[in-house]
Amino acid sequence: MRKGFLPVVASALVAGAVALSGCTVVPIGQEAKYTGEVTFDAKSQSKDLWKKVKDEIPSKAADLGELLAAGDAGSLTKDDVIQKFDGKSLSTSKVAAGSGVVYAVKGTGTVTEVNAKAVDKSASSKGTMTVAVDGYAGSKKVVINVGPVISDTSLRDYLTSINLNDYKDTTQWSQVSQAINDTAQKDVIDKADIGSLKGKKISFTGAFTAKTGMTMVSITPVELSAE
Repeated sequence: MRKGFLPVVASALVAGAVALSGCTVVPIGQEAKYTGEVTFDAKSQSKDLWKKVKDEIPSKAADLGELLAAGDAGSLTKDDVIQKFDGKSLSTSKVAAGSGVVYAVKGTGTVTEVNAKAVDKSASSKGTMTVAVDGYAGSKKVVINVGPVISDTSLRDYLTSINLNDYKDTTQWSQVSQAINDTAQKDVIDKADIGSLKGKKISFTGAFTAKTGMTMVSITPVELSAE
């Protein structure tokens, strides 16, 4: 048998098999062109998602000191508190799947501690800033998430303009939260010069998720500035 004959025969057989099966060979990276299914990219929606956050959360933000005082007197997850302070119950809402109640809040206070890489490179990536909130003398600790890693989903979950059913699955829903948090990090937290805020008076607006028996309030900010 002549050299080169076997490869030619093999190629012909493969081509024939593909033709007979009616299959289409799809080049890698061009799947969407053939299937019509485009890879989901939440980052490409960041601008629109952040606009939704800014349109809704600041306008509905309750005074944090008043909310926490009401929670100490009863519970942050009770219907009367939810109604008075415009909370969103995740267990009964179509907005998000989960448990707890999400509140949009605003307040002022003094930064008493910063546990973040902005001041200590060995600190956790999930950095926080502890705040003594004006008008609140209760026992709950209040921290503001300052990243650079933020896993909290409160900003996404408070929105009424989007919900889980708008997306293919919970993976996409999680990516939406991450895109929102990444924008909060870039446009709000990084611009606040976290490393310089200990001992300073700040004002903030954001959201947090309340759960029964919680002792710490963890807020992800949409506005943050030193006074």
